[in-house]
Amino acid sequence: MDETLQDLENELKRLPPLRPSARLRQGLEQELGGEVTADSARHYRTATNLSSWKWLGWRTTGVAAALALVAALTLVNSKWPATPEKSAAKQPVPLAATGLVVQPRPGSTNQAEHYQPVTASNVLYDLKDEGPAYVDGDTPARRLRYRYLDTYTWKNSRGNASLKWSVPRDEIRVLPVSMN
Repeated sequence: MDETLQDLENELKRLPPLRPSARLRQGLEQELGGEVTADSARHYRTATNLSSWKWLGWRTTGVAAALALVAALTLVNSKWPATPEKSAAKQPVPLAATGLVVQPRPGSTNQAEHYQPVTASNVLYDLKDEGPAYVDGDTPARRLRYRYLDTYTWKNSRGNASLKWSVPRDEIRVLPVSMN
């Protein structure tokens, strides 16, 4: 800090505060309609008081969060009833073109959950040359090993449920080569 500013600050600290003049006091009494004293000063509410207007935002946020929680719980409970229905099918449902079987959920309102195959993809993640090989005893060939990850996806036709199944697969190919 600058030395001149430090001197000014020290001088201001030494000055005593002045009492308001009688004329100022009279003018305030006339304007406010009563006697002005130090004890009659108005006490304002602060943020430490819970009935302050500053807490209104937090109270409103708390009430809104509680209402949202109650609405979410009501929505979840209305989608999935707690008691299982007697009419729900108990037989497993086979999926088309696969041997996978899905049991219906207990308490499921639909008779059967039917999954339809949607996508199938395969990703080659390793290719290895296993060297020369001989086919039929004397025909030269080269043996290659391909490693794939096959992923199948099924979706439920009645909802947003989906099922993903990933299977690793090895494929060995023997390619004829010319050794001239």
